[in-house]
Amino acid sequence: MTGRRVRQPRPKPGSPRWSQTPAETDDGEGVYSPTRLDPLVRSASPVIGGPAGRRLASSTGIWSAATVLVLLSAVVFGLGIVQKQHCRASGWSTPDHFWHACYSDIPVVFASSGLGGPDRPGLSEALGSPGGLGQPPLAGLLMWVTSGLVDSSDPGANRSFFDLTALLLAAMLAVAVAAVTFTLGRRGWDAAHLALSPVLITAGLISYQVLAIVLVALALFALSRNRALAGGLLLGLGVAAAPQVAVIAIVAGVLALWRSGTYLDHPSETGRDPRALAAVTFAGTTVITWLVLRVLLLPGLTGQFGDMLDSWRGGAPGYGSLWLIPQLLGASEPDPASSWAGRLAQLLFGWMFSANALGGGATSALVVIALFVLGGLLLRLTVVRVPPLSALPVAGQPDTTNMAEWVTRRLAPASLATLAVVLLTAKSLPAQTSLLLLPLIALSGLRWRDHLIWAGTEAVYFVGIWLYIAAETAPDRGLPSQFYLIMLLARLAGIAWVGLQGVLIYRATYAPPTAGPDQPDVTGALSIREISSPGLDEGTLLGDRDTGAPQSLG
Repeated sequence: MTGRRVRQPRPKPGSPRWSQTPAETDDGEGVYSPTRLDPLVRSASPVIGGPAGRRLASSTGIWSAATVLVLLSAVVFGLGIVQKQHCRASGWSTPDHFWHACYSDIPVVFASSGLGGPDRPGLSEALGSPGGLGQPPLAGLLMWVTSGLVDSSDPGANRSFFDLTALLLAAMLAVAVAAVTFTLGRRGWDAAHLALSPVLITAGLISYQVLAIVLVALALFALSRNRALAGGLLLGLGVAAAPQVAVIAIVAGVLALWRSGTYLDHPSETGRDPRALAAVTFAGTTVITWLVLRVLLLPGLTGQFGDMLDSWRGGAPGYGSLWLIPQLLGASEPDPASSWAGRLAQLLFGWMFSANALGGGATSALVVIALFVLGGLLLRLTVVRVPPLSALPVAGQPDTTNMAEWVTRRLAPASLATLAVVLLTAKSLPAQTSLLLLPLIALSGLRWRDHLIWAGTEAVYFVGIWLYIAAETAPDRGLPSQFYLIMLLARLAGIAWVGLQGVLIYRATYAPPTAGPDQPDVTGALSIREISSPGLDEGTLLGDRDTGAPQSLG
């Protein structure tokens, strides 16, 4: 784009104008289409007839983005049920459900906790610790209520409970997809990141993470409609279903109090952005709702808050955690006498494999430092190669400070990056926890290339973790520690990659307007820079400029 001005022809009256974000809508006629703007989707679009045409209008009927994506989400979630079919038919037994990668907490906890037996525990007993369900409060409440709808005397009670829960979670996913679509406005097709993600097939039915997803989606939808109090209530419920999503409230508060004055569209204006008060209300309501819910559901005046902290501090590193790496390195130490490769590996990397040479804490600290250095280098190199795109005003458009823009262009990317850091440094990172990234990925507008890179690492890890656990019962058939270590590192790299994209998107949308010789004039039509997403290549938008083809995207 540098050194050459790209001008768009002035649209005729009534012709559609195009917008990439909910905040950049003009006359309500345009629609964003990933088949034109996302390189990967564009290359795959011939399967469905090619990229969307220039005269494509926004559909308000039954085939709108929300309707189509809700239906497709049911299909994808149904594939997740098919993936668990072996266990549905044969039962969830150890180690069989590991060998067939169909393990699920839903029927296993139902059977082991006594929810399906004659001595069904009460609500306080089921949610409390120790001896409870081992689930977050709201997820445990849903599990306890659902178990009351299943006939415990039925020999197939486990399967009935799993099927009923799957239907409930599928309905929740549909609501989440619709909420994300409405939050995105004209960019509603980006909700496909939530509806069609391959991660739903592998991890969607392991636990109750979809409950947290729908609450996060509804909370951000409410916030985008200036309903900060309702959004905080919903996010507080989401924190009670998955504590990791609390970072969204933290990020909202930090963004509101830190640089709220810079969010105003004109530097000459003074005072704080009016969105700051809404964001602080959103964050504060989230914390209060979560604390009140713990007190109501859990025994004790503090809702076992102290027990939760003690359990977290004293807990050992779990599967998927970065802090498990020292243990895996010690178990993966090569035998120098086995081969010349083993001798070479011991000579070069013996200090790293030896648990005696370097303690677990020091090894973990070095790994964290290395990840941050690598992330910084990638960030720097990527920013140099893909300069941030300026968010220019559209001629004739009034300046906007609506919450929808703030949610999709500020809060979602920043929360995506922060949540990725939280997951990377967590003491335990089960396979299903990565699902929490999906609504933020959709709202941020990642390219599908980046989504599929991350989803590929999740799929590899999904297979590896069950084979690694199964190795405890059959070491000759299971996955050795060194191979599990490779899959674990690949998954952590995938999460780090998604978090890096969140940083890039936030920085791109935050770039202040600059004037220069290559800056397109604002003539009433939208330019390439004005409509391009921070996650998309400008080259894709320019198309065949060297062949003299029209440059209009309308």
